[in-house]
Amino acid sequence: MEIKHTILVICYNQEKFIRQALDSVLCEQIKPHEIIIGDDFSTDGTRRILKDYKDKYPDIIKLVLNEKNIGIFANLNNIVQWANGDVISFLSGDDWYKPKFLEKMNAVISYQNLDPQVTRFLLMPNTVIHHPSGVEISMRNDARLFRRFTAVGLIFREKFRNQHTGISRALFQKWPAFESDSELIGPWADRVHHILFAQYLDNLVYMDADGPVYRSGVGVSSRTNHLELERSFQKALIRLRLYFKENKLRLNKLDNNYLEFLIAKTGLSLGVNYSSIMIFIHASWVVMRANVADIPYISRETFKVIRRIISKQKNRINN
Repeated sequence: MEIKHTILVICYNQEKFIRQALDSVLCEQIKPHEIIIGDDFSTDGTRRILKDYKDKYPDIIKLVLNEKNIGIFANLNNIVQWANGDVISFLSGDDWYKPKFLEKMNAVISYQNLDPQVTRFLLMPNTVIHHPSGVEISMRNDARLFRRFTAVGLIFREKFRNQHTGISRALFQKWPAFESDSELIGPWADRVHHILFAQYLDNLVYMDADGPVYRSGVGVSSRTNHLELERSFQKALIRLRLYFKENKLRLNKLDNNYLEFLIAKTGLSLGVNYSSIMIFIHASWVVMRANVADIPYISRETFKVIRRIISKQKNRINN
């Protein structure tokens, strides 16, 4: 079976990196069926580079050039409608893929006899973090956890290593649009979307291979201060709670308990008071009582919170 790969690329003012991103796909023996690139009204040399690649690969590259800057989430909404491959993968304009990534995805799909048109699967390669110093760290998935937690539960617990690569056509048909107010939530709006999408997953497919490379220190999150990120995370969690109550999000009891724990933990980090401490302790106890597997992590987080509270009290006394 010939597998048609769609690569969806979003970019904005990434003339320094876009060549590496595209070459990581186009310089391989197995070429993608299509690369759809959404440029969000770049003002540097990005568009000139994109048009050069379009001239060189006219049958593969499709350009979606926004006439004004619409933001990352609207840009994503724009390009997904053009994808028609069997397996869909996303790629940011400042990231890239490791060599033979498409070939390795094909091998796994063939070995496991997966039909992208029928099964809602997601391939789970290692995500590589590329630091500004040049050091690379391969973030491996733990296949044992695939049987212990749902996909949503893995995301909540930061055990889900995927950059939206290797999405089957059957699963991609469930891809939800980003909400029009996603920019108000901030950088963590993609977590809301990620979880809404993950609830439709039938099969997480482990890949013991490095795939997407995430360039650390370059994206929007890298330019956002810690407090703003924490507030954005809180907004995202509260939105997920709302979607659960409105039946837009399916959560089992364990995952719902964990969502409430994350909300309590974030609330405590944004403001320590008696009420927030009691809410956090209660949420922690509910999670640990319901799932033994969560006890080590929750215990460590509780210890961190206690240390933070003691530190703040000491600073208050000293001042």
